[in-house]
Amino acid sequence: VTGINKLPLRIGVGIILLNHENNVFVGRRIDNPKNSWQMPQGGVDQNENFLQAAKRELEEETGIKSVKLIKELD
Repeated sequence: VTGINKLPLRIGVGIILLNHENNVFVGRRIDNPKNSWQMPQGGVDQNENFLQAAKRELEEETGIKSVKLIKELD
Protein backbone atom coordinates (compact mmCIF):
# COMPACT_ATOMS: atom_id res chain seq x y z
CA VAL A 1 0.00 0.00 0.00
CA THR A 2 1.42 3.36 -0.97
CA GLY A 3 0.55 7.04 -0.88
CA ILE A 4 -2.81 8.10 0.45
CA ASN A 5 -3.81 4.52 1.29
CA LYS A 6 -1.18 4.48 4.06
CA LEU A 7 -2.69 7.45 5.87
CA PRO A 8 -4.49 6.69 9.16
CA LEU A 9 -8.27 7.06 9.18
CA ARG A 10 -9.59 9.91 11.31
CA ILE A 11 -13.30 10.44 11.69
CA GLY A 12 -14.32 14.03 11.00
CA VAL A 13 -17.22 16.41 11.41
CA GLY A 14 -18.40 19.35 9.35
CA ILE A 15 -20.70 22.21 10.31
CA ILE A 16 -23.27 24.02 8.22
CA LEU A 17 -23.78 27.24 10.18
CA LEU A 18 -26.90 29.33 9.49
CA ASN A 19 -27.83 32.69 10.94
CA HIS A 20 -31.38 33.84 11.78
CA GLU A 21 -31.89 34.76 8.10
CA ASN A 22 -30.73 31.30 6.92
CA ASN A 23 -27.52 32.71 5.43
CA VAL A 24 -24.77 30.08 5.35
CA PHE A 25 -21.39 30.86 6.94
CA VAL A 26 -18.38 30.10 4.74
CA GLY A 27 -14.97 31.30 5.92
CA ARG A 28 -12.02 32.35 3.82
CA ARG A 29 -8.90 30.32 4.53
CA ILE A 30 -5.92 32.45 5.51
CA ASP A 31 -3.40 29.61 5.20
CA ASN A 32 -3.88 29.29 1.44
CA PRO A 33 -2.69 31.91 -1.06
CA LYS A 34 -5.56 31.16 -3.43
CA ASN A 35 -9.16 32.23 -2.85
CA SER A 36 -10.13 29.19 -0.80
CA TRP A 37 -13.36 29.10 1.18
CA GLN A 38 -14.49 26.45 3.62
CA MET A 39 -17.16 25.61 6.16
CA PRO A 40 -15.92 24.76 9.67
CA GLN A 41 -14.76 21.15 9.95
CA GLY A 42 -12.22 18.95 11.67
CA GLY A 43 -11.42 15.65 13.33
CA VAL A 44 -13.13 13.97 16.25
CA ASP A 45 -10.79 13.64 19.23
CA GLN A 46 -10.61 10.57 21.45
CA ASN A 47 -13.43 10.46 24.06
CA GLU A 48 -15.46 13.03 22.09
CA ASN A 49 -18.85 12.49 20.45
CA PHE A 50 -19.74 14.07 17.10
CA LEU A 51 -21.64 17.00 18.63
CA GLN A 52 -18.82 17.81 21.05
CA ALA A 53 -16.31 17.70 18.20
CA ALA A 54 -18.47 19.92 15.99
CA LYS A 55 -18.90 22.53 18.74
CA ARG A 56 -15.16 22.47 19.54
CA GLU A 57 -14.14 22.84 15.90
CA LEU A 58 -16.65 25.65 15.38
CA GLU A 59 -15.27 27.57 18.36
CA GLU A 60 -11.63 26.91 17.39
CA GLU A 61 -12.12 28.06 13.82
CA THR A 62 -14.62 30.91 14.25
CA GLY A 63 -14.80 31.86 17.93
CA ILE A 64 -18.54 31.08 17.92
CA LYS A 65 -19.69 29.39 21.14
CA SER A 66 -23.46 29.71 21.23
CA VAL A 67 -25.20 27.48 18.68
CA LYS A 68 -28.38 25.45 18.43
CA LEU A 69 -28.32 22.06 16.71
CA ILE A 70 -31.07 21.92 14.10
CA LYS A 71 -30.29 18.58 12.50
CA GLU A 72 -27.57 15.95 12.62
CA LEU A 73 -26.78 14.12 9.38
CA ASP A 74 -25.04 10.77 8.91
